[in-house]
Amino acid sequence: MRPRIDPQDADDFAVTPAGQVYAREIGQSLNGLLADRPPPNVHRTIANHPTLLPALQPLLTHVAGDILPARERELVILRTAWRSQAPYVWAHHHAAGLFVGMTETEIARVASEDTAGWTPFEATILQAVDELHSKSAVSDRTWKQLAERYSEEQILELLALAGTYKTLAFILNSCLVPIDPWMERPALLPADPGQLTSGRHARPRETPAGAGPETWNQRIVLQNDTGLSQLTPTSASPEPPLHEILGRYPDLLSTANASGSNSSLLLIRRNSTDVMPDTDGYSFSATHLFADSSGVPILVEVVEPHDTWNAQSALAKILDYAGSGARHWPIHILQRSLEYTAQLQGSTGEQLLAEMGYPIDEGSFLRAIEANLALGRLRMAIVASRFPPEFNRVIAFLGQQLHPAEVYGVELRRFSDGSHAAFIPRVVT
Repeated sequence: MRPRIDPQDADDFAVTPAGQVYAREIGQSLNGLLADRPPPNVHRTIANHPTLLPALQPLLTHVAGDILPARERELVILRTAWRSQAPYVWAHHHAAGLFVGMTETEIARVASEDTAGWTPFEATILQAVDELHSKSAVSDRTWKQLAERYSEEQILELLALAGTYKTLAFILNSCLVPIDPWMERPALLPADPGQLTSGRHARPRETPAGAGPETWNQRIVLQNDTGLSQLTPTSASPEPPLHEILGRYPDLLSTANASGSNSSLLLIRRNSTDVMPDTDGYSFSATHLFADSSGVPILVEVVEPHDTWNAQSALAKILDYAGSGARHWPIHILQRSLEYTAQLQGSTGEQLLAEMGYPIDEGSFLRAIEANLALGRLRMAIVASRFPPEFNRVIAFLGQQLHPAEVYGVELRRFSDGSHAAFIPRVVT
């Protein structure tokens, strides 16, 4: 998307009074993190106002100082970036957070309301930013908790720091300032579910036509070169792995198009030891993760024909997905998964989206998936060659209780006439 205000040319910027102020002070900012980089787009954009950047730059340099511990300073900036949905600030301070010793997992956890993993004081800092974002004031309780460790000077510094980056978010978001091209693989901004309305990601909860517990074709008639033949339910020895069938033909999962969409499904990740290993303490327990063109995730648990059917285990995983999908798959894990899956196919994430005809760029696509996971707007499917009789009733119950999530089963049964075979899905909702 084209900027509304073009950043000044770097050489032109360097000879302006604003550029000279920047060059003089940036070496001290973040311990010289940006000293060897061209002037960032944020400065070259603000420089279009001749007196604004010289006025702002001393404040930017000041709040990058050491009045607050570096880790706590970056917590404030990253939380402000997330709450403000400012991708430019997030990308730059993701790098700054790593520079001061934060881990990828910690940075990902900043974009979550889950307080697990933070010290009590770090949780208070994040709470203070949230209150400033929503109410423009810190509550008495949070102020008291801050004052247990911070001096008055440090509390004022925190307020100024959050306000400075809120101002930057206003400018960067409104001017559509692009992330600097010299940033290698800039981190994607996680969506803030609190800022999403039901309109964009909402999906009608309708029972698809023909998809019910009694829907099942007991007889399939095949037309071939020799005429017509009848296919009947049969097993094969050995049975082909269901996860391989789904990997090649994921649209079997959208047989009833529970979302009302005709979108094909894109494989984001498959859980297998020869596929991307988990890192950063995040686990991936689903057999597959797919998504449709709107970023609605489909988490799939496959029970292979040779597995001992354990309905309780499979349904317990479904409940876990519903309750903690966002925590299990933050955006940097989604991004890495899609890139790895694309790499296995000799492609890139952007190319896979284009090949699928998805009208969305990779960053927006991943943010939509993450936002839908966080809001519980997802589909969860159990796939097996045959379900036990009580399974239909349990699936129907879970579907009612876990709204807006959709829960369904796909019974993928093999039909054959002895010479030809077909796998016919039956949807259980």
